[in-house]
Amino acid sequence: MSTSTASEVIIERVPLWLAVAITVVISIPFGTLLHDYNLALWASFIAWAEYFALGAKPSALKYIWIAFPLGALSMAVFADVNDYFIIYMRWNPIVSAALWLFVFVGAAVYAMRFHPVLQTGSLPYFNGISMYLALYFGGIKPGAGAGPLTGDPFINAWILWIWVSLAGIFGGFLGWLNVQLTFPKKVKR
Repeated sequence: MSTSTASEVIIERVPLWLAVAITVVISIPFGTLLHDYNLALWASFIAWAEYFALGAKPSALKYIWIAFPLGALSMAVFADVNDYFIIYMRWNPIVSAALWLFVFVGAAVYAMRFHPVLQTGSLPYFNGISMYLALYFGGIKPGAGAGPLTGDPFINAWILWIWVSLAGIFGGFLGWLNVQLTFPKKVKR
């Protein structure tokens, strides 16, 4: 004799493909209409994917909203140190970047062992690191997602950190919004 228990499943009342398309359209003004304050939407889309990789539940936002900015923070410190050695110590830019990336990426990864948010949130943490480096080394200008940069590279490192962090936070929000736009409903089987 077997017994069965009622289980719940979630159905989407709006198909995922349509919710994704709507979410993309909603995001476009944040990367195109804010001029120097535009977000790097491609970085936001990476954090959006993290939301799904972490289970597509609101609890994933904690990892994205904490770990992503912390990963970027470690690279903002790298950027200031690297820029100091290039500008004031006249180091070769490639040598400086290689040495300081080795030190700061190694330290950032080593730090993961000390906090469960960085362990469970390793994907957003690494993406915060990589998105910062993509914008830093990509020479992204104001209006293209780097924020309202100044002529001072040491201040720019922190403006870039804020904008990379905002892009990641916005991406987590987009992931949450995407799920909400499917109008999920729990039903018993």
